[in-house]
This record gives sequence, structure tokens and C-alpha cells, in this order.
Amino acid sequence: MFLGYAWAHWDRALPLRGEDRLPWVLAAWAALHVGTMWLNGALDRDEGEVLFGRPAAPPPGTGALGYLALALSVPLAWRADPLAGAADVVCVALAIAYSHPRLALKGHPLGGPLVNVVGYGLLSPLAGWSIVDVAPDARTVAVWLLACAGIFGTYLAAQAFQGDEDAARGYRTLVATAGPQSVLRLARAAVGAALLGGMLLAAIGWLPRLCLFGIAGWWAVDRHLARWIALPDGGTEAHARGFTRRMLYAALLGVGLALVQYTWDSATGRPVAGLGTASGHPPDRAWQRPLAQPLEKTPPTRSIAR
Repeated sequence: MFLGYAWAHWDRALPLRGEDRLPWVLAAWAALHVGTMWLNGALDRDEGEVLFGRPAAPPPGTGALGYLALALSVPLAWRADPLAGAADVVCVALAIAYSHPRLALKGHPLGGPLVNVVGYGLLSPLAGWSIVDVAPDARTVAVWLLACAGIFGTYLAAQAFQGDEDAARGYRTLVATAGPQSVLRLARAAVGAALLGGMLLAAIGWLPRLCLFGIAGWWAVDRHLARWIALPDGGTEAHARGFTRRMLYAALLGVGLALVQYTWDSATGRPVAGLGTASGHPPDRAWQRPLAQPLEKTPPTRSIAR
């Protein structure tokens, strides 16, 4: 959610906006995530390996508290912005469809990935982006789609070690039906498309060209996936943890390179952030004027008032 908020500022090189509404969206998405995880825990009751944790029996009432947290998120999001509120309502519906015993989309080969891509890849960034009050542009759409590909690949990789447990529950997840190696190959393709797509946007100037050095992060992620795919049994939680950490490091590397470019442009009096890239600017021509270029003086008009 916060990445959508930050991107809206970076894309237009804006001063801080919507800071009074940001706490409401942060609170809404905290409640949304808590409710989603509690419902998921109440459904799964994990006994095997868990990513970044250990299995624990959920206490009584976990499911009811999950619904309460989801309900609480809706007025918080609407208080911030109607679009954020609408995104939250859809996310609540997705969370229930994902973990309700009668629906359990998390056990569907396509339903589970779709819920995560729409909820995390589209609607969560949209909630943060909405409170900045900017219009969408082509660069935003392109980056959003690449982020969805990355979310898709990350979701697949995060479940690759749970094939046996999913099958024992009766789930028809991709790892249970197609096997861990097929899932990891698909995850590798999706993550590669996201990261290399980002490199392409940097090469054509829609992102800072300094971000091309972020290919080192992609290389580390891809090499880890290649070694993981070579394992016949889908590996363990440690392999999924190593993958998610490398994805985090790759993302931080890209953001860090963009910050270096921002600092350099700011120090040298050049256009900064989204206006400092070689191309891909928002359509408003006024935003493309170099910061160091003085405004043209308009000749004074003679008043006809006596």
C-alpha cells in the first residue's frame, strides 16, 4: 500500500500530499492484513513448515476475530478516500473467498494466485496511490503490471515446499497438482519478466538509467531459483525464505539506485524523480520544464481602469 503512495509522489516529483489521510489507510490495511492472516490460519491449522515462522494451533475465536478485523478495515479506508474504501471492500471479499471453508479459493490452482495478484498487486498499491490525487499515466500502468508479475511469481515460490501438505488437505493448488518443479519454473519466468521488464523501462528512460545496475539483484534471485528447481522434492521453508529475502534485497537495490539518482539530480539542479528520467514523463508539459530553466516573463498588460 505504501509503495503505491510513494510511487504517486515519485512519478510526478510532487511535494508531500495526502499525509493527513495516510494514517487512515495504513490502519485500514493493517486491519485488513491481520484479518486475512487470521482467517487463513483458522482454515489451514498448519502442522508442517511455515514461511518465516513455526506451526501453531490458532486459539479459539481466531476466525471470528478475523472477520471483525476485516469489518473494521472498511470504515477506516473509506475515511481516507472513497477509492481506497472501494479497494478495501474488494480485498475483504477476496480474503473471505480465499479462506472461507465453503469457498477456499486458496486451494484452487488459479483462484489462489488470482486473489493474491489482485489483492496485493493491484488493489493494495491503488489504495495508497488514490490519496495523492493524481491521474494515471502509461508509466504507472507499466510498473503496476510488472509488480503484478512479481507478486505472482513470489506467491508461487512461497508455496513450492508445501505440496504434500496441500495435497493432504485436499487442496488443488498448483504445487499439489503440477508439482514443485513446474511451479518454480513458472515462478522463475514471472519474476524474471518483472525484473527484466524493470530493466527495460530503465533502458528506455522511463525509470532512472542508473537502475540498470539492479540487474545484479535479478541475477541473485534467478540463481537461487535455478538451484531450487534442481531439487526434486520442492525444497524446504529455508529455500522459500532465501528466495523472499533475495527478492527484498533486489527491490531495495532498485530503490536505493533511484535514491542515488534523485540525490545527484537534486544537488546539480536538474529535474528530479519521475521528471528527471530520459522519457516517460506525465503528459502535462509544465511538469517537464527543467527546474533550472527560468519561467518566461509575460509582458505586462496595460490596465484600462481609470
